[in-house]
Amino acid sequence: MVDPEFELIEATARGNPEGFERLVRRYQDPLCNFIARHIGDRGAAEDLTQEVFLRVYQAAPRFDPKGRVSSWIFKIAYNLSMNELKRRKHLQGLLRDTADIAYKCTGSTSSGSIPDQELEEELMAAMHDLGEDQRAALLLRVQEDLSYREIAEVLGTTVQSVESLLFRARQRMRINFGRGKRIG
Repeated sequence: MVDPEFELIEATARGNPEGFERLVRRYQDPLCNFIARHIGDRGAAEDLTQEVFLRVYQAAPRFDPKGRVSSWIFKIAYNLSMNELKRRKHLQGLLRDTADIAYKCTGSTSSGSIPDQELEEELMAAMHDLGEDQRAALLLRVQEDLSYREIAEVLGTTVQSVESLLFRARQRMRINFGRGKRIG
């Protein structure tokens, strides 16, 4: 079965702006939501979403119609999200080093106390306790309703690995977020 959205990719590859605009309208909100929940930053997610579409536009002529368009687009989003998380980890390490130096010099830090969190914030915190692949797999399954095969394509892994990632993610979410609530 041919993915009907492949026509939009072909139109984009030919330089047809209407095809590209339809792709953007179709995927902008789901991509931004996926990225925001994956990296935990809505503003950065909006920027990364634009980067996803730039890459889709540039790569449209080379798209291989073996898989679904949605899997390909979410794979780009996932890769950009992972790059952002790696960049942030590196930056956090630098900030920690700077804070350690500041503490040694002044005897204090500038961090304040964290206020009580609401339900959404608790859920996001529980999500961020998951491994990056577990969080991505869970978001793609629950939020985007992708099949295990599609998630495997996005993450570049096997269906069995996706099953394992989702099982462990759900277990961890139940422990971290509250017992008895259905997660995915």
